[in-house]
Amino acid sequence: MDLPLFNWIEILTCLVSILYAKQLFRTKLWVLTPYMIMIVIAELRGKYLAERKLYVDNVHVFNISTIIEFMAFYYMLYHHVKSETWKKIIAWTVPVYLVITAINQTVVQGFDNLHTYTLALGGIFVIIFIFVYFFEALSTTEPRILTREPMFWISVGLFFFYLGDTTYNLVQPYMVREHMQKEGMHLFRLINNNLIIFEYACFSIGIIICGNSNPSVSKQRSLP
Repeated sequence: MDLPLFNWIEILTCLVSILYAKQLFRTKLWVLTPYMIMIVIAELRGKYLAERKLYVDNVHVFNISTIIEFMAFYYMLYHHVKSETWKKIIAWTVPVYLVITAINQTVVQGFDNLHTYTLALGGIFVIIFIFVYFFEALSTTEPRILTREPMFWISVGLFFFYLGDTTYNLVQPYMVREHMQKEGMHLFRLINNNLIIFEYACFSIGIIICGNSNPSVSKQRSLP
């Protein structure tokens, strides 16, 4: 398969997450290693199915992988916000989002169509929770250098990716209604492919920082 640049960036980030898996598994960012492995498998399988014009099977792959994707991001954000109120909100978001997505994929958009409605909803939740993380980080009186914190880079990558991706998913129904599918696909590739490169470049930076951080810091953030 002839892979575009964004796929190579995904593969590179996956390799970085595997290389630093031991360090990641000492922190709440441990989900990044299995997440990146899943993403690479889903993307390569999706490209394989698309090249063979098995578009419905391709949609099925991403209808499942994107749900797992949101769960991984909600998990990391839950453990990196300090407010107990917001922790409860994120915790309740998970089952609510899963129920809404199940309804959408069953009786609204269906499983044979990409669940753009709930993709947009999931992206909005991610953006809101990242705003909370940044607000708390910038409001603290404790001395901290955000650029040395892995979650800062993860959040920057997520924020800009979902800002673009969610905007597209919100206008996509309009494009379909106005028979602008060709223009919509061009816009999707322009936004999605470039933002994926930026997102996973930020992920790689965050993973490397996590891998090279002081072991005592890792122990403080270790899993129970």
